Amino acid sequence: MKTRGLLFIVCALAVVSTNSFSAVGTWRNFTSMKDVRGVARDGTTYWAATDGGLFGWNSADDTYQLFTNAEGLQSTNLSAVGIDAQGNIWTGTPTGTIHVYSQQHKTWRYISDIATSEEINKRINSFTMLGDTVFMCTDFAMFVFRIGSFGFGDKYSQFGSLRGNTRVSVSSAVVFNDSLWLTISDGQNTNRVAVASLATPNLLPPESWNLLTVNNAAVIPRQLAVFNGKLYAATNSGLYVYTSGNWNIIPTLSGQNVVALSSSATLLGACTPNNVFTIDLQENVVQVGNGTPFIANQITSNASGQPIVASKDGGLLTFDTAWTSHAPNGPNSNLFLSVAVNIDGSVWGASGFSGNGKGIYRYNGTNWKSFTAQNSLLPTNDYYRVSTGCNGSVWASAYGWGIAEIPLGVDSILSSRIFGTNVGMIGIPSAPEYIVTSTAACDGFGNTWMTVVAAADKRIQVVRKANGSWATYPASFNGVPFTTFMDRQVDRCLAIDAYGSLWSCVRQDGLLGVVTMGNRGEIGDTLVAYHLTANDGLPSNGVTAIVVDLDGQVWIGTDDGIGIVVDPQNPKRAGGIANYAPLRQKLINCIAVDALNQKWIGTPDGVFVYSPDGTQQLASYTVASTEGKLISDDVKSIAIDGNTGTIYFGTLSGLASLTTVAAAPKLSFDKLLVSPNPFIIPVASQAIIDGLVENTTLKILSIDGRLVRQIKSPGGRIGFWDGKDEEGTFVASGVYLIVASSDKDEKVATGKIAVIRR
Repeated sequence: MKTRGLLFIVCALAVVSTNSFSAVGTWRNFTSMKDVRGVARDGTTYWAATDGGLFGWNSADDTYQLFTNAEGLQSTNLSAVGIDAQGNIWTGTPTGTIHVYSQQHKTWRYISDIATSEEINKRINSFTMLGDTVFMCTDFAMFVFRIGSFGFGDKYSQFGSLRGNTRVSVSSAVVFNDSLWLTISDGQNTNRVAVASLATPNLLPPESWNLLTVNNAAVIPRQLAVFNGKLYAATNSGLYVYTSGNWNIIPTLSGQNVVALSSSATLLGACTPNNVFTIDLQENVVQVGNGTPFIANQITSNASGQPIVASKDGGLLTFDTAWTSHAPNGPNSNLFLSVAVNIDGSVWGASGFSGNGKGIYRYNGTNWKSFTAQNSLLPTNDYYRVSTGCNGSVWASAYGWGIAEIPLGVDSILSSRIFGTNVGMIGIPSAPEYIVTSTAACDGFGNTWMTVVAAADKRIQVVRKANGSWATYPASFNGVPFTTFMDRQVDRCLAIDAYGSLWSCVRQDGLLGVVTMGNRGEIGDTLVAYHLTANDGLPSNGVTAIVVDLDGQVWIGTDDGIGIVVDPQNPKRAGGIANYAPLRQKLINCIAVDALNQKWIGTPDGVFVYSPDGTQQLASYTVASTEGKLISDDVKSIAIDGNTGTIYFGTLSGLASLTTVAAAPKLSFDKLLVSPNPFIIPVASQAIIDGLVENTTLKILSIDGRLVRQIKSPGGRIGFWDGKDEEGTFVASGVYLIVASSDKDEKVATGKIAVIRR
C-alpha cells in the first residue's frame, strides 16, 4: 500500500507572503571566523576581520561579539578592519564594499562607491585613521575619505614614474615627518615606497610623489609603521628602518619574510608567517615563543605592547607561556558542500574533497563541534557528503576513505563505525582500498543503502541491513553492468520511493540518467527495473539530485532543469513523467521538500520555490534580494528541520538558516499559540496560529459566538489570519475566539486574540 513519507532536503527562501506560499522568521548565519585577515584594538576589545564576518574579542572577560550578514554586514568575506577616533568599526571586503559600524548607536552605514566602480580588482587592503580622515588602501588606488561629511576626497593612483595606464596597488599608509608614506606595487617589477609632503597643495599629479626603493628592487615593502620617532618597513627580506634618507636592515631579522608590523609606545611588533618578534626602543629583537601554531597574517598590540596576532585558521593568538587561540565558536570552516538535519534537530555539514576538506561539523542548537583527522579517529578531512540513516544515525561519506556512522546521541567518532573494506566494499580498480561512497538512504524496513564509485568488483550497491550485517551487490540493465551510479557533483544520489524501491542517478558514460530498482524493499542481486533518460522525458541525462515528495512523486534535478516522475511504478508509460520541466536551462544543485510539500531548488543563481505540483514558481531568492543573508547564490545543499520549519542553506561561504512556517503538523491538538497578541490592524503582517494538525480549518468567532471568518490552513503546524472578515473588511477592535478543527479528528483546539484596530 502506498505510504506518505517526509523527505527534508531543502533550498532557500526569504520573507514573503502569498495565498499559496508563506514564509516568516529570522535569518541566521553560521560561519567560521578562524581565518583572520586584519585586527584592530579598541581598549581591551580586539576586532577581527575574517572570511566569515567580523568579531570582537574582549580580552578582559573572554566574550565575543559576532557580526555576519544576518547582523548587518553586506558580505562576510572581509579583508581589512580599522577603528576611528569615535570608536566606529570600519571593515572592507575583497570586492570593495565598506561597512561602518557605530558601537555607540549600534547602526550600520555602507560605502559602495569602490564596489560599484568599473575597476577589476577592488580589494580593500587596509585603513589608516588620522583625525577626521580615513586613508583607504585598495588594489588600484589610495582614497582619502572624510568622516565628518562621510564622503570621498582625493584619489591617488599615479605615483612618480608610475602613471598613465599603470595599475598600482596600495597596501598600507602612514603619516611620518609631515609626509604621507605608502607601500605600492604595480603587480610586476615595481614594489616601492611612495612618499609625498602633506604641505604640497595638490597630491594628484604623479610628480608630487617620490618613489623610494628599500635597499634594492628585489625587496618588496609590505607594511609601514612609525615607532620611537622612526619609520619601519616590513619586507620580504627583513625589517628595515629609515634613517637619514637611507633604509637600513635590522640585522637580527635580515632575510626574514616580515608580513606585518604594529607599534606601541614601548615596543614594535613584527611577524613572519611562522614567528613573532618584538623590538624595543634600543632596537633589541626578542622572539615571542618558539613559533606560532598557525600562519600569521597581521598583528596589533595590547596596552603593554605585547603582540596580538591575526592568524589563518587559528583566530587571534596571544602568548603567555604558550600561544593561545581565540575565536568564537563555529564550524571548522565555511565550506558546506553538504548539509543534513538529524531527527534530534542537530545540523551536520560536510566540507570537501581532494585535499580541500575540513572534516565534518555538528550544530546542536547551541554550539558547534567539528570532527577532523586531527581531533578524532577520522582517517581524513575529505568528507564531502552527510546524510541521515535509520535509527537517527548520521552518515558521513569520505572521498576515498569509505563512510562513517555517528549513531544518535554519540558525541565522538568510533573507529568501529568507520566502514570500507572491513565490510566488503571494494574501491577503484587501481586502488581497491580507495573507496568513494555516496550519501546514505534508509528504507522503510530499516536497511541503509549507499553506492560505491567505480568499484573494481562492480558490486557498486552496498546495504547495511536492519540486522546490522553488510552486503554488496552488482547492478545491471539488459545484461550491461553498471560501474558507477554517482560522482562528487551529485547532492543526493539515492532516494527511496513510497513503495520501498531504490532510485539512483547514473553518472556513467554511455548510461547517464536515472535507474529505479523496483526492489520494493527486497535485498539481492539487482536487475534494474527502469533506466530513464532524456528520451523518456527527463530534461537532461546529467542528473544532480533525486528526492521523493510527500505525494510519492520523484523529483529529478539535472543540469537542464527538473523532471517529475508522477508514476514511480511505471515511469515509462505515457504521462509517467510530467510534460513540463521546472527551471529548464538551469543547473540544479539540490531539490528539497518541506512539510507543506513545497519544493525548494538550489541553483548557482539563487533559490527558487515551487508549488507542490511544480506548475507555479512561488518565489525566488538571491544574495541581493535577501540583502546578503543568503550568503551565496550558489546554494550547494540544504536541509530542513521539519519540526521547527527551519531551513539550512549550505554554501561554500558558510551556512545560512531561516525559520519558516513550513513546520510539520502536530499529530493531535494540544493548545494554540497565537501571536502577536494583541494583534494591531491594519498591518502588512498576519496573526500566526501555531499548534495545528494536518489540514486544519480555522474559525474566527466574535466573543458572542458569531462566525467572522473561516480559513483553511496551509496544511502544516501554522496558520494565518489577516484580521479581516469574510467580506475582506478589517474587523473591529475586540477579543476574538479562534477554533481549530481537523477533517480527520472530532477534537478541536481553541485560543483567543485581542485585536486593536487603529
